[in-house]
Formats: sequence, structure tokens, C-alpha cells
Amino acid sequence: MAKNSFTAGMDTARIGACFMVIVLHVAAVNFNVFDDQWWASNFYDSLTRSCVPVFLMISGVLLLNKQESLPVFFSKRFARVLPPLLFWSLFYMAWNTLQGEHYGSLYDWVKKLASGPVVFHLWYLYAILGIYLFVPFLRSIWLAASPSEKKLFLALWMLASAWPVIRSVFGIDLDLPETYALGSFVGLIGYLFLGAYVFEVYQNIFSKNRYWWANAGLFIGFSVVIMTATFMYSSHAGTPDTLFYDYLSPLVMGASICIFNVLYGLGDKLRPHSNLLNRLSACTLGIYCLHIFVLQRIEDWTGLLKSSASSWWAIPSMAVFVFAISLATILLLRRFRLFLHIT
Repeated sequence: MAKNSFTAGMDTARIGACFMVIVLHVAAVNFNVFDDQWWASNFYDSLTRSCVPVFLMISGVLLLNKQESLPVFFSKRFARVLPPLLFWSLFYMAWNTLQGEHYGSLYDWVKKLASGPVVFHLWYLYAILGIYLFVPFLRSIWLAASPSEKKLFLALWMLASAWPVIRSVFGIDLDLPETYALGSFVGLIGYLFLGAYVFEVYQNIFSKNRYWWANAGLFIGFSVVIMTATFMYSSHAGTPDTLFYDYLSPLVMGASICIFNVLYGLGDKLRPHSNLLNRLSACTLGIYCLHIFVLQRIEDWTGLLKSSASSWWAIPSMAVFVFAISLATILLLRRFRLFLHIT
């Protein structure tokens, strides 16, 4: 029963984070211009900024408590990421070529693949490859650390990673991570450690229902503060500014902790539907890779996000359409064994 609860929780968190990514990218279309559509973009963007951190926190829960040899670890992880990275990069490059973009010779194609994402959202697959290289060492730290050492690690990571945002907001003329060589604690890798810690805390909560509602309320609070701070900072700058959207900003860190607990707890409530959740969860990588293509095609055909329609309903409607079409496509592809390795 406990295992089913854990699996349903992880699956729900993964599905929720995947849908949040789509909402975020749909909302971002109209973010860069202050007009009557901007507030809706700011609202939905602020609400979904914790999507990537949740993905990383899930990885932390699943990976840091395991003990396995390096060959086994790397063979499993890289076999999961490299095929999708290569396939979807080539897919987008082929599509761009049909649209008139030229990449040159075979060497140029290989160089392009090696140098970075062909389409912006594939940055996550490149980043996760680098993160996996550090996981065996982070795992050793996690397994050997005492509760107080885990808290100290997270405190230093949060301070060092969030410092650029804090420095910009308060105009502090001090590069704290550089001055005190805190670079070891900076970066997205800390979200894996945070995920494992937040999950550990969740397991020891007696009144999980009350804890769930508290986290739901705090998540809404963090999202409202992110939205308000983004408006105030952007107004001061005279142009939309994404400073408070940064995945390593303290507000996004707080929101990520809360929504992780909410999604995991929701999975426990949805446990009777665990088979469906597991099937949907298996599609999330493919949905993530495909959704930008679907979004661009729907927007080209309908012009919904650039029309006079209210973004308050256009953004969630578009997100649902994109998610549904991407999901249906990936479910179809996964019926063929070949595509199981790239979706």
C-alpha cells in the first residue's frame, strides 16, 4: 500500500509539473509587452514557475536514497536521456530545415547538437546530463549527512543560489558567492537535495491533510508575491523583467517546496487511479519534448494568443489543447516499441 502511495504521488507530481511547463510556455508568449494581456501572462507565469524545480526534486527523491554502482547508475540515466535528446533535436532540426533554415554539412549538424539546444526548451535535457554526472557524489553526501548537516547544506545552497536575485533587489554591492567561494553550493543541482529532504520531512508529518492544505495556501501566497514583485520590478525597469521568475530565486524555491508537497499529497488521494496516473506519467518526457512544436502549430493555425481574445481564458485553453494533443500523440507513438526509448 505504501509503495502504491509513493508511486501515485511521484506520478502525480510529474504530470502536474509537465502541465505547468506547458502553461508557462503558453503564458510567456505575451509577457514581453506591457498591454492589456500582460497581467494574465504574469499571473499564469508566476503560478507555474516551480515546474522545473519540481522535476528536479522528483529526481532527488528517486535517486539520492539509492545505492548502485557507477556503471549501473550511468547506464540507466544516460540511456533514459540521450536517445530523447538526439531524436527530438534531430526532429526539430529537420523541421527547421523544411522551413528554410540551413545547418550546413553533417559536421555542422553534429556541432549544433553538441553545442546546445536546437529549440530552447530542450535545454533541460542538456542540463540533466550534467546534473547526473554529479549525482553519485551528491548521493554520498545525502546518505552520510546528519539532519543538521542536511539543513546546513540546504541553507548554504539557498543563500548562494538566490544571492544574485537578492543582490539585484536590494542593490547590495557584494558578490557573496564569489567573495567567500560558495560556488560549490550554487545551481539547479541543489533541488535534488531539496527534494529528498522535503520528502523525508513529509513522511514524518502526522496530520498530512492539514499539512497539504497549509502547503496549498502557502503556494498561492508565494505565487501572488512572485506576480506582484514581477509587476513592481518591471514597472520600475520600464519593461517586463523576469528576475523573480528565476528558478533559483528565493520565492520560486518556496513555491517549489509547497507545490511539491501539494502534488505528492494529491497523488495519495488519487491512488485508486494509480494505473492511469502511471500511464500518463510515462508520457511526460515525450510531452515535454513535443509540446513546443504543437504549441507553435496551433498558434500558427489559430492565432489565438495574438488575437484580441482575453488571455485569462486563452492561456489555460491553449495549454489544455497543447497538453491533450501532445499526450494523444505520445500515447500513439508509445504503441510502437521503437518510440518507447525516446518518449
